[in-house]
Amino acid sequence: MQTNHDNSGEPVVVVGAACLDIKCRLRGDVIASTSNSADVRISVGGCARNVAENLARLGYPTTLVTVVCDDDFGQAIVQQTARAGVNTDHIIRVCTHHSPAYVALLSPEGQLITGVDDTEAVEALTPAVITTHRALFQHAPMVVMDANVPVESAKTLLDICAAADVPVVLDPVAYEPALRYRPFIGSFFMVVPNAIEAEALSGVQVTDIAQAITAARRLTAEGVGIAIVTLAEQGLVYATPSSSGHIPAINVEIVDPTGAGDALTATVVYALLHDIPIDEAVRLGVSAATLTLGSPDTVRQDLTLEILYAQLVI
Repeated sequence: MQTNHDNSGEPVVVVGAACLDIKCRLRGDVIASTSNSADVRISVGGCARNVAENLARLGYPTTLVTVVCDDDFGQAIVQQTARAGVNTDHIIRVCTHHSPAYVALLSPEGQLITGVDDTEAVEALTPAVITTHRALFQHAPMVVMDANVPVESAKTLLDICAAADVPVVLDPVAYEPALRYRPFIGSFFMVVPNAIEAEALSGVQVTDIAQAITAARRLTAEGVGIAIVTLAEQGLVYATPSSSGHIPAINVEIVDPTGAGDALTATVVYALLHDIPIDEAVRLGVSAATLTLGSPDTVRQDLTLEILYAQLVI
């Protein structure tokens, strides 16, 4: 599974949402119709932004194309992302919407009960805006986009990248956004859905490892180069046109699940761009997700290749 290395040395370009994360971990059972005691943390997040920061922390040159409002939240998103080493020169500042935000309600054990997001500002990533960044995409060794990107804009991006032989990775984000991308899923080099997103993309119900492998194989049969389906405590499965496998999860006390999937995606991208075989790349991805689950931060601040290998699944 080779990637295009003609553009080595150029930054990976990540396109999609950047937002403010508000994460509420309950201290007990939910009592309806009243306020509940919780540990509330506020941090910078957003699927695309998280992927970009993880890549930068691993040491890969990374550029983020996203949208924020020029408000206090937007400035915080840009500043923290830049401090992590991401090129933020191509972040668009518009104020037709407020800066995107995400709220997660977590159980006392750290499991996601429900999440809500407001990423309408990403609608400003129009096909015309994508086209103005044509040279950025054409010179990238790989482009990663999340499914918050409007479909017509994504089609423009895919056309640009296909003409330049640049592979594009899709993070489906959630069930509804994933459904929008099902008709042209075969245009992506790699997709990284969880179980419910894999159902949306493949039409295969996913409740166990065997079904997840079936869904991953269905995606590769439709043209996807690498399909990775994450299964929480059951680990993940992956498929290419010629192979498939299952990687178990690493036992960890969950502090906060937010951003774990983004860490996995970024790490697999990093590994593939360094010619690491897919079976080892996904193991490194599991290590990154595990480290993120055990951290209160959406992106682990001390992420390095060394600590990924230190707990690599054998």
